[in-house]
Amino acid sequence: MMDLVDRVQVLRDEVLDIVAGGSEDAPAVAIFDAVVRALAVGVDTAGGLDLTLHDAVARRLAWGDSEESILSDAELVFARLARAAQRALRDPDEEMLVLETAALVVGGAARIVALAAVARSGRDRAAALREDLAQRRLKEALAEQQRTLARLEAGRAF
Repeated sequence: MMDLVDRVQVLRDEVLDIVAGGSEDAPAVAIFDAVVRALAVGVDTAGGLDLTLHDAVARRLAWGDSEESILSDAELVFARLARAAQRALRDPDEEMLVLETAALVVGGAARIVALAAVARSGRDRAAALREDLAQRRLKEALAEQQRTLARLEAGRAF
């Protein structure tokens, strides 16, 4: 299995489309590295939560990357890895294992993004409800002030 991991690791620069010795900050690096980690532990256990991938996705979201850009990067890594694996791996079983593992990782990344989007939408909805409540209270306070001013004006008129 480690032989396969090493052969997939060699495809890293090609899949990530970076020059040799390229940036570790490239957006798709975390996804590719998660595929390599999943291959190293085996496809049977790769379906679990990859905390490193989760942290990388959360960090990108925190820095302002959109959910769409993260999913686009994951899709691009999968497509490039599929082409590279087809070219570089001669054994169809190994190619299928790499594709299955990559699909699990990309699905996991999509799940992480979806959960983050749901959590954000919940926070956004709560913030909107708080704003509506504050606006309603402000309107009630202004209406009460207008009634008080009207009553005071009416009392001064006599």
